[in-house]
Amino acid sequence: MSNRSRNFLIGIGVAILMVFVVAGAAILAYNAGRNSVTLLNDARPEESQDQAAVSVEYGEITVVPQVGEEEGGASATPEAEPTVAVEPTRTAVSNEAAEPAEQETEPTPAPTPAGPTQPEEVQEAGATGDPASESGPREPVELDEGDLDLLIEVWEIIDEEFDGNLPLDENVTYSAIAGSLELLDDTYTRFVTPNIAAQMREQLRGSFEGIGAFVDLDPDGYLVIVRSIEDQPADRAGLLSGDLITHVNGESVLGKSLDEITAEIKGPQGTTVTLTIVRESLPEPFELTVTRERIEIPIVTSEMLEDNIAYVRLTGFSGNASQQLESELEELLDQEPQALIFDLRDNPGGFLSQSVQVADLFLGEGVVLYERDGRELEEVFESEDGDLAEEIELIVLVNAGSASASEIVAGAVKDRGRGTLVGETTFGKGSVQKTHTLSDGSELRVTIARWYTPNDRSIDVEGVAPDIQVDTPEEFGGDADTQLQRAIRLILEGQ
Repeated sequence: MSNRSRNFLIGIGVAILMVFVVAGAAILAYNAGRNSVTLLNDARPEESQDQAAVSVEYGEITVVPQVGEEEGGASATPEAEPTVAVEPTRTAVSNEAAEPAEQETEPTPAPTPAGPTQPEEVQEAGATGDPASESGPREPVELDEGDLDLLIEVWEIIDEEFDGNLPLDENVTYSAIAGSLELLDDTYTRFVTPNIAAQMREQLRGSFEGIGAFVDLDPDGYLVIVRSIEDQPADRAGLLSGDLITHVNGESVLGKSLDEITAEIKGPQGTTVTLTIVRESLPEPFELTVTRERIEIPIVTSEMLEDNIAYVRLTGFSGNASQQLESELEELLDQEPQALIFDLRDNPGGFLSQSVQVADLFLGEGVVLYERDGRELEEVFESEDGDLAEEIELIVLVNAGSASASEIVAGAVKDRGRGTLVGETTFGKGSVQKTHTLSDGSELRVTIARWYTPNDRSIDVEGVAPDIQVDTPEEFGGDADTQLQRAIRLILEGQ
């Protein structure tokens, strides 16, 4: 075997070793650095308030070491989060911080027109199903170069004898790392390659270049359109909720991850991508060619409805979501509405710190969420009195696409008795990830804890159940929006 190949294989081994070292160090540092109880606005150090960012892949909350300036864009996971263009609309809440460490919020129960499917492998958190509570004493993984001899032996044989094209060095390294992480049996602990990590960082800034659609993987491995963003390329091309994408530029999506498929669909504005679509109402697949554009992700919209009812919708928990929402609320409340409808449908999440600040706009003093791990280390996030929307009658709209940070807010509103939830059970993502940006720009995301609502309930897999169940309509807004109309009737008739 050549020296180059041997050195390469040694490099693979060292890379895998470093994954476990980084993961172990992250957990040790995390445990050592936390107080048993910390209040968000009191004892928590200033620099750590922005460490938790909610990912845009449905269902992932990730804590990321602060690096560089504070991220100000949209985020959050996931391994979840609805995300767009495609970004998974359910890629959930991830707590990534600053620029280099982006979030991904990753994703929910049975498929609906507005929301993807909850991965079956998502682990129950909190009760007897919580791996952290069942496993007993943890034995550290202590790898050294000697443990990697078998891997090197295998690739020496492949290098010398395989009759076919050999993979790129970096692909072997990345595959070896990703494969080793599967041993953890945790959907949200994962390795993200540099190009996909860069795209996720771009999305956290609130924009990206692509087609503008929220997507997820269906149980068969095809990409499903959850919802197209209004008046964006996917919408104008005619993509509908429930459409399945089977091929991208003629290449099958089967066997690829959500990140890999969305990376193929995204691309520089002005370029095109050809999608093969299967639509339930049509007998044959068909192709659509979509021209990519710069997509600005809408965050807050609001209006005054009839009967003096205020309506505001939040579509993501970006770095300044609470400020944008507060500004919209000020304008609405100046008109003295009788009630407020807060729409969190299809919101994949974002920064954890923003979820707490958004909840604080509606809640008085008290607990917003608890975060704890299997070692019984706990952190408490609280709201304070004195915010502008603490008194008005509140209805919160949720559906299967409401993930991570959205679930934190919805769970706090419900448990605190602050308002009524109308819609569907939310996505169900309640674990916390810590994101590490590695030397080549790739990322390692490690599940380090679980979060719980004020009544100490885990939402993992189960989600947050609404007070009034209403299925998600095909389109939001107007008379055909059954969830919105049910909220209005509740305000006007009290039932």
